[in-house]
Amino acid sequence: MSEFDRKIIIDAITRMLARREHSYSEVVRKLSQKGIESDDFLPILDEFRNRDLQSDHRFACSRARTLYLKGKGPRVIKLDLQQYGVDEGIVRDALLEIEADWFESAKKVKTKKFGDFFETDYALRQKQKRFLQYRGFYQDHIDYAVSNE
Repeated sequence: MSEFDRKIIIDAITRMLARREHSYSEVVRKLSQKGIESDDFLPILDEFRNRDLQSDHRFACSRARTLYLKGKGPRVIKLDLQQYGVDEGIVRDALLEIEADWFESAKKVKTKKFGDFFETDYALRQKQKRFLQYRGFYQDHIDYAVSNE
């Protein structure tokens, strides 16, 4: 690999990471799509990782916080991060680091969509539960959100 090719790869990685955090596997995928050989860019990407310029942990925390603020539950966030190739241990750490109150988040999401009253009709309460399940909340979060407390 020539020095020119190395500069092109460094520039491509730098531009990617300047816009937002990216996971390691996401950078690999994007560089491969550009037609750059993995043998050429993997050592350079590892240099970025060793210097902490690329961090799966930072990416996971940033992405988890964004999804949490959009009203997504822990199950959806976990699946989303896994799709970006983030290790399960890092996903667990990111979910802990954002210090989310999943119960209140589920209640807030439910209130925004359906209002702040207890639904007495069984079918409509089931609809609320399905909606929260779709948003990625676990059953105990859902039960808290739709309860009359």
